[in-house]
Amino acid sequence: MFCPVCNGIVDMQVPCLSCGGTVTDCGRLSDWTGPYAPYEPADAGAVGSASSIYAEADCCHAVYCPSCQQTSEAIVTQWE
Repeated sequence: MFCPVCNGIVDMQVPCLSCGGTVTDCGRLSDWTGPYAPYEPADAGAVGSASSIYAEADCCHAVYCPSCQQTSEAIVTQWE
């Protein structure tokens, strides 16, 4: 399974929860958990992180809204 957003196949198309504006994808949430996290396998950072509460078929992304300057999380369903 792979994330279509992480692999550049589709663009993140999620509205901002605060203002409804277009959000910018900031990558996998697990990539933000440590200094070497982007270089570890995708499932290595899941233990003890926020992304571990989501289904195994989901990829949790950090998103930022430039309009209202809010950050949030967006769930992307992975493809087989």
